[in-house]
Amino acid sequence: MGEHEKQVVKRWLDSVYGREEDVWESFKTHFHEDATWMLIGTTPRSGTFRGLESIKKDFLDVGRAGDGRPGPSVQGLSSDFGIRLEIDKIVSIEDGRVLVQCRSFGSGRNGVPYDNDYAWILTVRDDKIAAMEEYCDTVCIEEAHFDKKLVPRGTTTPVYEK
Repeated sequence: MGEHEKQVVKRWLDSVYGREEDVWESFKTHFHEDATWMLIGTTPRSGTFRGLESIKKDFLDVGRAGDGRPGPSVQGLSSDFGIRLEIDKIVSIEDGRVLVQCRSFGSGRNGVPYDNDYAWILTVRDDKIAAMEEYCDTVCIEEAHFDKKLVPRGTTTPVYEK
C-alpha cells in the first residue's frame, strides 16, 4: 500500500533539476494546478501558497530573487550554483501521503551555503502532487536567501518582571 504514491513523488524528485525553466516544467507536470505548498516559520518564504501560480510567484521566485528587505549584500539563491538534492528516505505514511527526508546543497548569491535538511510530507491525488508541507531550518533560509544573520542579542538579564 502506498507504493503508487511513492512512485509519483519519485518521478517529481527525479525531474526537478536543471535550469529554472526545467524546474518549473517539472512542477507543472507533477503538481495539480490547485496544489498547495506550506513552509513553516516566519521567513518571507513561509506560509501556505495555494495554486501553481502562487507557488511560483510568491514562493519559488522569492527564493531566487530575495524579498527586497535591506541587507548588506545581494539576496536570493544562486542560479549559477544550482541546487542539488540528496534523498535520504521516501516512505509511504497514510491517506495518500509520502514522507521525504532529504538535504539540499546550494548557495545564496551572497556566497552563504544553502545546505538545508528537510522533511516533506506530500499528498498525492490522481497521479499528481496535491499538497506539500515543508519542515526545514528557516534560519538557513534567512541567511542564504535573504542575507540575514541570526546573532545573539546580548541580553543577559530578563527584561520582564515575573
